[in-house]
Amino acid sequence: MDNQEEKKKRGGKREGAGRKKTTCKKFGFNATEEVANILENIPNKTEFIIQAILEKHEREKGRC
Repeated sequence: MDNQEEKKKRGGKREGAGRKKTTCKKFGFNATEEVANILENIPNKTEFIIQAILEKHEREKGRC
């Protein structure tokens, strides 16, 4: 029985192990050649796309 107790020290789930959960969701899209050329020259594409979507959303919200 002493052997079984020693074996419990290895394996199993560890506190803090694994990939951290995020609140983000990934999206993908097919860009036209024109859009692809623009995005290729932008250093932080994610931030650029997020800001563009938020600005567009605010303009559309103002129209209603």
